[in-house]
Amino acid sequence: MGLELKPEAVYLARAPVQGNTAPWESYRVLARAAVDGLDLELPDSGTICIKPNATVLYPADKRIITHPGFLAGLVESFAARGVEPSRIEVGDGQSGENPGGGHTWKLTGYEDSIAGAGARLVPFNDTPTREVEVPGGVVFQRYPVYTAVTDCAFLVNAPLAKCHNLGCTTLAIKNLMGVLGRPERHLCTVQPCDEPLGEEALNRLGDSGLSVFEERFYHKLCDIVAAVRALGMPRLCVVDGLIGRDGTAFNEGENYPLGWSVAGVNEVHVDAVATWLMGLDPVQTPYLQFAEARGQGRIRPEQIEVVDISTGDRMSAAQLAAVRRPEPLMPVSRCQGGYYARFREDGSAVPWRIDDVNQQRRRDGLEPVPVHVLESLAAG
Repeated sequence: MGLELKPEAVYLARAPVQGNTAPWESYRVLARAAVDGLDLELPDSGTICIKPNATVLYPADKRIITHPGFLAGLVESFAARGVEPSRIEVGDGQSGENPGGGHTWKLTGYEDSIAGAGARLVPFNDTPTREVEVPGGVVFQRYPVYTAVTDCAFLVNAPLAKCHNLGCTTLAIKNLMGVLGRPERHLCTVQPCDEPLGEEALNRLGDSGLSVFEERFYHKLCDIVAAVRALGMPRLCVVDGLIGRDGTAFNEGENYPLGWSVAGVNEVHVDAVATWLMGLDPVQTPYLQFAEARGQGRIRPEQIEVVDISTGDRMSAAQLAAVRRPEPLMPVSRCQGGYYARFREDGSAVPWRIDDVNQQRRRDGLEPVPVHVLESLAAG
């Protein structure tokens, strides 16, 4: 019998790591440590759907996708509890294969790892979707969700710990974008539902101090959380945080050792703790602010029960601080002439696509938002 899985708690597993790469086996071991000690009520029938972050099919060590060794560890853990591996599906909606660019399921390591563990790899693109209502939806009232997700018996949300130019951190909540069918999945673009507002309105700052486009994007993320929770199946988030990544979420960025995984049911709580462990302030992280305002969870780490999975004890503030990265993994975004940090020194967020925002402010006769171009990425 493992630890009771409290729906509002977050569970922390740790693993030693040095440098910005780690062996495949280290990821497998970390995944086992994160879930083996939890008392999961796994269904006797139906599929277990593991949804990694596999948006762009880069090689695993680049740390743009959830590591295949971590996924194999999750499959092994469920199999050890008596789940037939053939009932386990690993899938994501993503940008598709591009062999010329080195973007294939084979090169990610997913094909070999998932098949080797006896599970099935199910790329979601062009598979059926089902319309799911969004309770309390702000931008979307319904979302098309892949039936591999809507019809599963247990959903495992398995992102990695990395930054993102728009989301700031891309963890459990943003990872849910991949459960949406196209074209609705492309939340990072101006969508048909945004077009009636017009480009000028989208680039103006809203009440949050961020652009209206951003505010709508964060509400869209919260709408996904509402839709997935409404499906009603048991679910678990498990973050691959062995090695994290700063930057844009893609090519621009560097990898750093973190040495942890956080797990839990509440996506907001998982993301708040993981964001804090990455060295950032979840209270200042825009999408988490919106999630808290909509009643989807708390975002102050001191208000969230964090359990050391190795001991079963609640971690003190000092114990949790000892795991936190002293230098934050900083998300960056493009601007004219280079890149800028999404967070200022005082912790507040800088609007996304600052050039567009400031261009609109000049048209409106307003002072531009100050921004500091990062020298280290200016030529990136």
